[in-house]
Amino acid sequence: MQKLYFKVGYTLTGLILFIALVYMGIGYFIYSTLAKADPGCSVDCENTPGSYQDNSKESDFPFEKYIVDYWESHQYSAGDEDIQIDAWWIPIDRNGPGEAPVVILVHGLRSSKYDSDILLVAAILNQAGFNTLLFDQRDHGMSTIEDGKISIGTKEYRDVIASVDWLVNTQSINPKSIGIYGLSMGAGTAAIAFGLDNRIQAAILDSGFSDLYTIVEEELQREGYPPWLAKGAIWSAFIFGNETLLEPSPKLAFKNHDDRPIFAIHGTSDTRVLPHNTSDMESLATKYGANLTIWLAENAIHSGVKFMYLGDFSNRVVEFFGSSLEGILKDNKE
Repeated sequence: MQKLYFKVGYTLTGLILFIALVYMGIGYFIYSTLAKADPGCSVDCENTPGSYQDNSKESDFPFEKYIVDYWESHQYSAGDEDIQIDAWWIPIDRNGPGEAPVVILVHGLRSSKYDSDILLVAAILNQAGFNTLLFDQRDHGMSTIEDGKISIGTKEYRDVIASVDWLVNTQSINPKSIGIYGLSMGAGTAAIAFGLDNRIQAAILDSGFSDLYTIVEEELQREGYPPWLAKGAIWSAFIFGNETLLEPSPKLAFKNHDDRPIFAIHGTSDTRVLPHNTSDMESLATKYGANLTIWLAENAIHSGVKFMYLGDFSNRVVEFFGSSLEGILKDNKE
């Protein structure tokens, strides 16, 4: 009888180990597939702050009205060994940044500073008298390829903090005049950096999220995988990729707000990052007493608020940063 118990025990142990290995194997496959980066500029390589368009689809949007006359290309260290950030610095004019405030713009997943969505926001702000800094996050655009994997902000936030360092140390920008705008994954990245670096005075989170586990589950569902595989993907990311995909969290923007204002924007018809991700920020703001304003724009798709409600978007964004950041605005719009 004792031999039978041992045999059953070994069998169950082996079965459990087998199931665990299969689960982890599936998790690793999902992680390695969904986290794969796409560096470079894809179809947008001809785009610049002075001339750009949406190259992913036909569009009659008047991008030519939202361009800048002067910008500079720069590279700087991300603070991590051997990682260089590629950036466009757009001062208010060729004479330099003056006393105008600065907004750092953070692009989304598998995108870059060449993307028309982020270039449009840069031009809107520049025409309103803001300096802007656009940069490629690691494993994106022309910045260093670290490991070819996307970390949904948990490593990329260091690139934001390095950008703040560059502004303060190289361009002599007053930290009280620095704000940040993040789009989609860039909003999550911006939220983490905002929560960890109180030199950033104000944040706009466009089509973003605050709970990383939720966004991993929803990404799996969007790609046709059952959400219960999320833990396997997260464990595999840690074991095989040294990625802690849940920390640091965008929730830090609300925990460590120090009464700095946050403006969250989302389209109600967004199917890429579901709008509840922004609505859920209200409970975080209430819990931690954060200074949060939310705009849920009716019928707008992912990253589409700026296109569907251009005038309202421009006014709200300019007013938010104008009232939150120190500095003198110079109207650059012709």
